[in-house]
Amino acid sequence: MKYTLLILTICSTILLASCGDNSPKRPLSTETMDSGTVEVFVDESYKFALDSVFAMYNERNSKVTLIVNYVNARNAVAQLLGGRTRVSIVGRDYLADEDSLMTQYNIKSYYQMDIANDGIVFFTQADFPLDTINTDILEQVFTQKKKFVDVVKYDFKSRDWNKHSSGDIYKNEPEFVIAEQNSSEYGNFLNLVCNRTPATHSLHLLGTSDSVLDYVKEHPNSIGICYLSQVQGKFFKILRVGYKDSTNKYIPASKPPHQSYIIMGEYPYTTLLRLYLLEDRKNLPFWLGAFLEKEAVSVQYYKSQRLAPSYAKYTLDDERRKK
Repeated sequence: MKYTLLILTICSTILLASCGDNSPKRPLSTETMDSGTVEVFVDESYKFALDSVFAMYNERNSKVTLIVNYVNARNAVAQLLGGRTRVSIVGRDYLADEDSLMTQYNIKSYYQMDIANDGIVFFTQADFPLDTINTDILEQVFTQKKKFVDVVKYDFKSRDWNKHSSGDIYKNEPEFVIAEQNSSEYGNFLNLVCNRTPATHSLHLLGTSDSVLDYVKEHPNSIGICYLSQVQGKFFKILRVGYKDSTNKYIPASKPPHQSYIIMGEYPYTTLLRLYLLEDRKNLPFWLGAFLEKEAVSVQYYKSQRLAPSYAKYTLDDERRKK
């Protein structure tokens, strides 16, 4: 009898509490693979390639409310790590401090979808007195505190670095220009060129890669650093890069940076535009990711924007086999 009274008392208390609660009730979720609301944080460096693809997605999925936030890469990753978004799209891998944070707080790797490959390139005005460079030179300059002109003079003994039609401006150390430190361009530069360490050479930081292109156009003694997709087809010289392959064999700087060599793994500074999902399940964010990653119209559009889509079919003629 005591237990019966106790149960009735608890039930009555809960009922009275719920009756006295006048706050609005949250509606049940009706999210499906093609309806609902999804918010995305996107690397602003790839707005040029993704804006139209999001529009295509909206045309096919009229019942989905898609909220797109273009932010710097650091912000996009932070939103994901903080659990404040279910989808982030970033053009770089995690930075060293982000890896440390994930380890410290035991954050497991997120489900990933590969969208397209790109590459970090070094570019100049068309008449800059240098056509090639190599990863060793860049490593000495950016991780060993050496001057670029000193390393280049030593490495390219057949060239007279100081003689140029524009006068003696190239006697001075060139100015390296890149998008600001929270951009994916800068993050890829640290990961790939500086081997995940801070840069020891001075860099001129600008707001966006468009600003970098404009700056190099006006400053003959500058070397810009940005994505291949951002500079290819414009009136600049993209420096060819020599490097050591996985067998430690030196590959001379004989090929221009190009999507075909990125696909074949023959460019040292290849990058990847990747989508991260907070949850590993087939919900609305997953199907959005599938559209961005694999849908034919998306893949074709990435190609038109000078990217190398991860899910495209390629037929490449290797000239070496013809010799």
